[in-house]
Amino acid sequence: MTSLYAKWAQGLKRIIFQKGMLLITFRCPVFGHSRPARTGSMQLRADALLGAIFVITRLFFIVVVVVVPSVYAHIAFWHPSMWGFNVTDKDPAYSYDNRPVVPLARMTFNEWWFHNHLRYPPHPNDVFELPAGKAAVAELGCNKGATTWWNSSEGGDVRQGDWPCPRSTSVQFHTTGIDDVKGCALAIVYESDVSKIKPEDFTVFSVNQTCVWHRFTTFQVPADMPACPGGKCTCAWFWIHSPDSGSEQMYMNAFQCTVAGSKHDAPALMKPQVARRCGADPEHGITHPTPSNCTHGAKQPLYWLQDEGNNMFEDYMGPPFYNDLYDFKDGAQNDIFMTNTKNAVQSQKRDVYQPSRFSRFWGNELHASRR
Repeated sequence: MTSLYAKWAQGLKRIIFQKGMLLITFRCPVFGHSRPARTGSMQLRADALLGAIFVITRLFFIVVVVVVPSVYAHIAFWHPSMWGFNVTDKDPAYSYDNRPVVPLARMTFNEWWFHNHLRYPPHPNDVFELPAGKAAVAELGCNKGATTWWNSSEGGDVRQGDWPCPRSTSVQFHTTGIDDVKGCALAIVYESDVSKIKPEDFTVFSVNQTCVWHRFTTFQVPADMPACPGGKCTCAWFWIHSPDSGSEQMYMNAFQCTVAGSKHDAPALMKPQVARRCGADPEHGITHPTPSNCTHGAKQPLYWLQDEGNNMFEDYMGPPFYNDLYDFKDGAQNDIFMTNTKNAVQSQKRDVYQPSRFSRFWGNELHASRR
């Protein structure tokens, strides 16, 4: 049933958003933002009708999916080094379900930052190791019971090999198929005191463009990664899924990490800057990449679709991704280091750069989120 919905929704979205132009004007939680209409009240009414059909049918499929049993939905990074590792849907500290797998959308800064798990830090000795120049293997799952740490989950052992969502289809993690995955990322801050960390401090250092298809997901670590001060850094896993399967959100799970095997003369990281949409995007009528619009070098994670703290202002139906669309290459991000004087000068110039809030889809300036 969910696969039927995904196919139907994809087709209708392409009708409504053909050539990247949204025509309706009303504000709707499915579409995310209000947009200016083209001239003509007849066209406006027709477009509004399409939007209403989309909303009603989507709600119908949501109800069906809820009624038809499904073991788990959504996905998270799992490791004892993470904040909120043992948070369940019955945690009295929250008035809402704040399990690590719960997606983040339309939230205040405190609600989405570190997934609002700062009150549940990991044990000081639980640290995720990042081997410089080698691969780090993370476990992604729709429930902790699908991972190595199933014995501390509320549902017991439900592992199903390398599949992240046991007894469920890929629609449960917002993916219609392997060709629909959009990539995820690991980012790092060379600071262990989380009270000192700001969103713009995180630097994306590794991307896996087939994420989240596998439970065991490999992240290549750059060989030049410097050692963590005091042996401990702060990392986070980030993911934004395709708009073809389910409502849009972003995901963030933070964890303690350390870099192993660093070179004694490893260079420092550049100051990370806001990524720009610059790759080919055929679904929105953009057939060729625009390299001149790329942010080269160290980039921040994609903070998107929240009530506060966004650095991405793309529309609901044009989400940002951790792939070539934003110049996040598959594997280690080897261009994030201060390797020479030229890089240092460029980093300082970008320090005063203000990110564009212009949507290349809608042709109008988007409103900035509240800080």
